Amino acid sequence: MDRYEAKRALGQLLVVDLGKNGVYLGELLQVQAEPKKPWQGEVRIFSVLALPLFIFHEESIALHKLPVSEGNVITVSSRHLRYRTKQQPVEPFIDSILTALKRRYIDLAASDHVNFRELETLEVYIKTLTTQKRKTTKEKRSPPLLTGPLYIEYTFKISGERFYLCDKDGDLLELSPSSFEYTWLDDEDTMKEGRYIGEGVFLQANGQRYQPNNGATILIDQQQFDPYTIFQKELDPVALQGFEHHLQKFSLTHHDLIHCYNSLLEQIIYHKEGRLLEGVSFLTYQSNQLFVLVQHHFKRILLPGKSRQAIYDRFEFTTDKGKRTIAIFKNPPS
Repeated sequence: MDRYEAKRALGQLLVVDLGKNGVYLGELLQVQAEPKKPWQGEVRIFSVLALPLFIFHEESIALHKLPVSEGNVITVSSRHLRYRTKQQPVEPFIDSILTALKRRYIDLAASDHVNFRELETLEVYIKTLTTQKRKTTKEKRSPPLLTGPLYIEYTFKISGERFYLCDKDGDLLELSPSSFEYTWLDDEDTMKEGRYIGEGVFLQANGQRYQPNNGATILIDQQQFDPYTIFQKELDPVALQGFEHHLQKFSLTHHDLIHCYNSLLEQIIYHKEGRLLEGVSFLTYQSNQLFVLVQHHFKRILLPGKSRQAIYDRFEFTTDKGKRTIAIFKNPPS
């Protein structure tokens, strides 16, 4: 971006790419633009996008050697700054480190030459950070101020045979059948909910259809953009029930979740054209007695002409006591 674009980006979160020193998100606080010189930006570090490789060792992870930490204000050359894509997650600092560690764990576990010692080291650090986050969350926890859902407002748009939702910034989201719940007002100003089934039609749970006119208002509860909420909604009801059953075996519930890295969500965002979604998500749970890592190996094959997709879910539960449990769910298309 040039200096004029940078000045318009003041107050926004930008990608701060420090090369071998890692990639971060930072708020642009000030633009220093001297004549005939590359401009510089003063940014406040918010979170981590990619950890530097030099902190990783076989038996330790030198997080204390990160060149920046949360809240640090640094000045960097314009070549190190770029716009953040809207799909990039914005997480608190400790959550972003957990996400980066889990990505590395998944990559190492899938490599041809698995270094089990480094995997064990990653598990220890993930557990330690999770415990730290849990304590911090409990200390800061307060009664919620909002008792109802917080909606994001969209405008329904029709363009030929395609249907979109347009947000207040003018960005378009093409509609396709999914597990998302949408909300609208009927003729009597009563709120109705349903899922999008295609061709501009939304279907309520009672079977009633709603086909909005161009320009109609559609609402989405922003909680649905939460990675863990999407994780639950994307599971087949039987798979979700089985997953919850195994959580109960460890005396855990959804409320014991500390962190969720949803790889399926990232693939849906970044690989819309593909018919195969395959990967691993990583969840951590903790109670007063137990710490559990869950690896969710998933495969979704989108087949043309089928009313359902081929589904494969494999859940691997590992406790800090060394106990491992595996649950598998398959749902071939009919």
